[in-house]
Amino acid sequence: MGEFHKVIHPLTQIGKNTKIGLYSIIGYPEREGKYVEIGQNCEIGNYVTIRSGAKIMDNVSIKEYSYIEEDTIIGNNVSIESYSYIGKKVTIGESSLILYRAEIYDGAKIGKHCRIGGFVAENTIIGNYVTMFGKLIHSFRDPTHWDGGEKSPIIDDYVVVGFNAVIIGAIKINHHVYIAAGAVVSKDVPSYSIVYGINNIISIKKWKGKIKKSKFWKWKE
Repeated sequence: MGEFHKVIHPLTQIGKNTKIGLYSIIGYPEREGKYVEIGQNCEIGNYVTIRSGAKIMDNVSIKEYSYIEEDTIIGNNVSIESYSYIGKKVTIGESSLILYRAEIYDGAKIGKHCRIGGFVAENTIIGNYVTMFGKLIHSFRDPTHWDGGEKSPIIDDYVVVGFNAVIIGAIKINHHVYIAAGAVVSKDVPSYSIVYGINNIISIKKWKGKIKKSKFWKWKE
């Protein structure tokens, strides 16, 4: 009976032990030469949409009401929480967690072992072992015109972006950077730095708070 409450394109490839929930739509709208591939041991929740050309690797969990756009690649052991939106041609590395109601837009590249919430602009590049609870956005320097062509932020490995922090424009956040909750960053940040307030950047060597003793600063894969 449950099969009548989901729509799966006949060319969809589904691996062993994979479950697809009720009222989900997989592989539509139809595109010539494009179909969805879903690996083994995946759990696709209720009311999930996965559009044509998407490729889901093994052991992936996609919770209810999430939306996966065309030609996106989701790596092994990724978990996507409820109400998440993943845009076209996004790549998500293995063992990453996409948090509740995250929005990740077209062409973004996310590394492995990340935790991503909030808002990620088009074509943003995020490295490995990144925790992101804020917003990564374009600068919109010309308010009279927007064609989606602005360059996006680049986030290196081992970076923490705190809750409601905002990273603006084509800047680079280098490895081992801690961006405090609510911070606003619109210029490049060197490695081993803490950022707070509006573009207040300080080396961890000069920081006097408790986080200076965190193992984060020595974190390596």
